[in-house]
Amino acid sequence: MGQPEEFDPRLKSYLHRGASTPAPAGFEARIAARARRQRRGWVLQVAAAAALLVLAVGLGIALQRARQSVGVTPTPTPFASPNINPTPTPTPSGPYPLLPPVSLRMISASTGWAAGSGTNRILRTADGGSHWDDAGPRGAQPGNWTTFFLDANNAWVASSLQPGSDTPDFSVHVYRTSDGGKNWNNAGVVAAGQGWPSSVSFVDASHGWLFMNLGGAAGSQGVAFYGTADGGRTWTKLSEADTSGSSGHLPLSCSKGAPVFLNPSTGWLPGSCSAGGGPFFYVTRDGGRTLHNVALASPAGWGATCMCEMTSLRFSDARNGVFVLTSYGSAGVPESVVYSTTDGGGSWRPGPSLPAQAYDVFFIDKSHGWTINPKANNSLLSTSDGGQHWSTVGPIPSTQGVTGLQFVTTEIGWASGSEPAGNTLIKTTDGGQTWTTQFSP
Repeated sequence: MGQPEEFDPRLKSYLHRGASTPAPAGFEARIAARARRQRRGWVLQVAAAAALLVLAVGLGIALQRARQSVGVTPTPTPFASPNINPTPTPTPSGPYPLLPPVSLRMISASTGWAAGSGTNRILRTADGGSHWDDAGPRGAQPGNWTTFFLDANNAWVASSLQPGSDTPDFSVHVYRTSDGGKNWNNAGVVAAGQGWPSSVSFVDASHGWLFMNLGGAAGSQGVAFYGTADGGRTWTKLSEADTSGSSGHLPLSCSKGAPVFLNPSTGWLPGSCSAGGGPFFYVTRDGGRTLHNVALASPAGWGATCMCEMTSLRFSDARNGVFVLTSYGSAGVPESVVYSTTDGGGSWRPGPSLPAQAYDVFFIDKSHGWTINPKANNSLLSTSDGGQHWSTVGPIPSTQGVTGLQFVTTEIGWASGSEPAGNTLIKTTDGGQTWTTQFSP
């Protein structure tokens, strides 16, 4: 036992043989003392070996440099996802890689994207959600990410250190991929003086908007629009909420949701007003430079004013769109109504009330839509006549709620279920009658 490397296997052998009996008295102390006596000689031997190793490495480097006759300057490359051919993430038996809330965007029955909160991770599937590849930008600025997925190939990430950073840096770095997440480019930087990205959205590969949250007091929220016409390389500040009350100016009052644009010039901004006064709904016809209040007809039985919240604003094509307006009455009992348009937002008409406790909808065309009643075992309800009538399909399996409901056909859809250990991804291929788990914590 003249070298320290002999100590470990002998001790392990002893422990293996004597695992069921006590060690002799003083055994560990004798071992430790002997190791200390041998340490000095062993250290000298190791130092000598290390010196020889350093000499050999140095000679190798010198020979390698001698062989190089021409120096090469590295060429910068775009940000790339971690693997050219990413390894699929685990099947449902593995850990779910995204922290809630999870943003899910299915493009077709086979292709879709998902992004998690706080993990700076983006996933992509090409087989209907059975497997997911890591498709996010490697080397991007850490911080709070806001994502937008236009189609199977084009996606954007807006990264900001705010909110939560003590630094005065309010810039927003925008990253873009046009090949399904294989490669990402640092498209541009928005030199914002305050706030953080609330949403980023595009209507095509060139025209997009960054919607900045500037903060505010109770019952109000400052926001600003930034726009790009070159895919995110350059950005221009278009407008900002203020207290002027001037025509075309967005007011500070009320909370604002994410804007939804139909084309490069026309978009809508929904919101909610806790102090009452009526729905908050604004439209822009010049790409976000000016915004004007939209007058909405009140649903049957409603008053002229309400404490209202607007959700689920979405267009299924260039002419057909819907949103849900929920009014919280004096008794605290909410009532929700689906508004629809068939002329590209030129006019909006209220329909019948949604079933009790249903607040959000998802339509794939002007006729077919779905909603969830969370108070009735997460029951899925569907309509085939634009929300005039709803029928119960069945429960969606989840113990604590369902988010991210979306369909790509009348039969194929997905949802994210909330569980104590995290979010699950579930899929239906029969219109919601049965569901299978594709990912679970």
